Amino acid sequence: MEKEYYYVGVTVDEAIQKGLKDLALSEAAVKIEVIEGGSAGIFGLFKKEAKVKLIPLDEEYSKEQAVELAKITEEVKEEKVVQKEEVVVEKVDEQKVKKEKTITTVEESVVEAEEHEEPVKKVKREDYIVKNKDSIVNYLQNIVVAMGYPDATVDFIEDGNRHFTLNIKTEENTSLIIGKRGITLNSLQFLVNNYAKKFSSYYFRIEVDCDNYRENRKKTLEDLALNLAKKSKKIGKPVELEPMTSVERKIIHNALTGIKNVETESRGEEPHRYLVITAK
Repeated sequence: MEKEYYYVGVTVDEAIQKGLKDLALSEAAVKIEVIEGGSAGIFGLFKKEAKVKLIPLDEEYSKEQAVELAKITEEVKEEKVVQKEEVVVEKVDEQKVKKEKTITTVEESVVEAEEHEEPVKKVKREDYIVKNKDSIVNYLQNIVVAMGYPDATVDFIEDGNRHFTLNIKTEENTSLIIGKRGITLNSLQFLVNNYAKKFSSYYFRIEVDCDNYRENRKKTLEDLALNLAKKSKKIGKPVELEPMTSVERKIIHNALTGIKNVETESRGEEPHRYLVITAK
């Protein structure tokens, strides 16, 4: 379900900039719809403010996580600017090499086909997330190092179906990387997915993990779902959970799907959307 945010300003541009700042997103990361164009009125009377609607392109966008992430990354802004310049140069070089390689491959294929009088086979499309995995890994690793983990390393894992996992490893205490209920880990995941979009316009999903937190959290939520369903049935009333991300709400919903006389319902607006469990 798309998340929609409305903002007003003297002009359309002012309303858009106000929204982008509030959501901690770039213009490229949102869909913009102009609701009202605004009007200066007549002799200063009957003024009408401009109104716009901003829709984050990332279906799992969380305003709370994005703002928190902006605070985290602000402290290492100067270092990240240098890193970004290096990545841009690296990307340009890679694109140049890719272009030259593609041209050479096509030319060689044509010559070979002419010699053997066989049709040229279509080259399989590359997975650009895999192709640029080193840049993506370095991007996350540099952030974690800047957070105070100089020994941190990141493993890139292909899970299949365009799903990937970046697993952070360090000998230090990882509580700062994970954050309360995984909020910092989720923020890092949001940042990495946004960064990786520059390499591919096709669907993909990158999950950021540390100390097997994701699997442990999933087991905790599944146990919580069953216990709260029992509680709801015992007291004869619905039970409300604390606000959670869409991924965590889905884990609880799936854990209770198929259980007779147990229902789950999402209520509220992001980032305070929560689940209600009702058992009869």
